[in-house]
Amino acid sequence: MTDLVLKSATLPDGRVADISITDGVITHIGSSGPAGQVIDCRGRLCVPAAIDVHVHMRDGPQAAKEDWATGTQAAVAGGVAAVVDQPNTVPPMETVENFTARVQRAKEESFCHYAVNGSVTESADLPGLYRAGALAFGEMFAAPSSYGSALTPEVIRSALTTLARQGALTTVHAEEVKPGEVHTLAGHAAARPVSGEAATVDLVNSLAPAGARLHYCHMSGTASIARVMMRPGNTFEVAPHHLFLSWEEHDCADTRFRMNPPLRTKAERMDLWRMFAAIPVIASDHAPHTNPEKAQDFASAPSGVPGVETMLPLLMNEVFLGRISLAAVLEKTVTRPYRIFGLTAPAVAVGSRADLAVYADMPVKISAESLHSKCGWTPYEGMNGLFPETTIVGGTAVWYRGEFAKGRPLWLAGSGKS
Repeated sequence: MTDLVLKSATLPDGRVADISITDGVITHIGSSGPAGQVIDCRGRLCVPAAIDVHVHMRDGPQAAKEDWATGTQAAVAGGVAAVVDQPNTVPPMETVENFTARVQRAKEESFCHYAVNGSVTESADLPGLYRAGALAFGEMFAAPSSYGSALTPEVIRSALTTLARQGALTTVHAEEVKPGEVHTLAGHAAARPVSGEAATVDLVNSLAPAGARLHYCHMSGTASIARVMMRPGNTFEVAPHHLFLSWEEHDCADTRFRMNPPLRTKAERMDLWRMFAAIPVIASDHAPHTNPEKAQDFASAPSGVPGVETMLPLLMNEVFLGRISLAAVLEKTVTRPYRIFGLTAPAVAVGSRADLAVYADMPVKISAESLHSKCGWTPYEGMNGLFPETTIVGGTAVWYRGEFAKGRPLWLAGSGKS
């Protein structure tokens, strides 16, 4: 008997059909037979669930901000079935021992599929981390950020040479930071300008050997994106906060909107939307901090915002309003990121891994009270989001009727896993 049937679901191509799932795989699309569980999806859109290739799941000594359980619950409640954890953790992912312990922690606690990146630092064991299963390396800090120190050009060149020999993907945090304290959102944006982001892209491009695979994280301006695209084979991502928020539209002293790279002007934000078709990947840069941490004076407050649960709802609301296409959202949150990171993307197709999201028919106001990140707040308070009612991960309804269930999430190890 079939394990699970999604009854009368609307498929991405507009057809209405039952989706039958057994042993974590879609086995039939059409009329269904008996099943252990049947979920009525009448009038609901069913699409492949997303991967978020840029999250900071904290945990360990930083568990007050987020842990693997709460962070991945937030992910699945937002239509995300897989996350890629960044390595600027405490302790950092510089050693095989630390890496293995973090993968084990994710295996025990995660509600969705998970991957862990390896650190790129002067002391990181790059070959060992590659063999241990790091999906990619970085974000590599070409400028300082929260829990990440800037690397020298010599270290960057050496690391990129080693990683190119391994065929590994390197993800890059590209910024140029002017000296001095900042006390407002405008000052923060001026201290980390788009021109500096572009200059750092040029620097990293110049240090990379011909075979290096570079993916630039959270690009915040069209000028720096143009520099990324000058090197063949480069890819990049844009974060939702740079598409949906600008410093001009908020209290300039509000530390909740402090992040790296900073929010830009509304004009720069709209420029990103104008080039939306050329953006290969949307990734949240989910970087939660607690309310007390964010309540410090501006110069002391940490940079970073939560976003894994709201990334897809914000984009799907744009689809609902007819401003962007469903195909574009699926390309940038499913197809392209999976391909760039060397993984097989799920699909609404027989034989595919059953990672699916079933969306509500109407958007709602985003409210921190209804979200699941441990940090307890959101920069998108009051904005509209179209949320999934059900998220299937590996054939299990891990988010259904407002409740979570533990499935059997996969470790998405890199190709070097020995």
